[in-house]
Amino acid sequence: MKSKFLICSIIFLFGFTSLFAQNSTVVASDEARNIGDLLEIDMNGGKPFMDVLKEKHFTPGISDRVLEPHHFSSLFWAANGTPHRGEVHNRTAYAPMDMQYIKIYALMKEGVFFYDAEAHKLKKVEKSDYRVKMSDNDMVHRAPIVLLYVIDTESTDAVKEENKINYAYLQAGSISQNVFLYCSSENLNSNIILDIKKDEFAKNLNIKAANILFLQLVGYRD
Repeated sequence: MKSKFLICSIIFLFGFTSLFAQNSTVVASDEARNIGDLLEIDMNGGKPFMDVLKEKHFTPGISDRVLEPHHFSSLFWAANGTPHRGEVHNRTAYAPMDMQYIKIYALMKEGVFFYDAEAHKLKKVEKSDYRVKMSDNDMVHRAPIVLLYVIDTESTDAVKEENKINYAYLQAGSISQNVFLYCSSENLNSNIILDIKKDEFAKNLNIKAANILFLQLVGYRD
């Protein structure tokens, strides 16, 4: 009887240890995940479009909780991604003359990242946390992801000077609306911040301050 009990105890301990080891591996893998490696997009998620429009609303509270990997990855694709990797066109956001006038930067505690839509990846361009440098607004500091919209001057070379800013704002508005709709679909919160500090960011990333448009905060509802 004692031998049977001993055998059962050993089997239980072995199984528990294996389960603990598997869970530890998963946690370690999640922590080691490169933040720039975005997940494949699940095209079957979300709410019906009319429900998304009906439920779209702004709430002032925003949580500092880090977004789940599937929310984090889908956010950028919804903003201005492409259904087919490597395509320059056919994005989720409208672009005048089918040209890309806007670069999307993501400001997080880990640094500043540029969204490469063709590869569906984030590329780190600055290690500093610019959320606290771009605004005095506490919501900007709390939001786990702050999107920054910047005019891509290389893409606007063929456009008349008087049209550049209008085309850029038109595409940036389309992108930000996509983000609002995605947040509504996934019960996230989003807000636009226009009053921002541009000079330090522009200097360190070698862009013109005049080409920085606005911020868009994304996070869970507080």
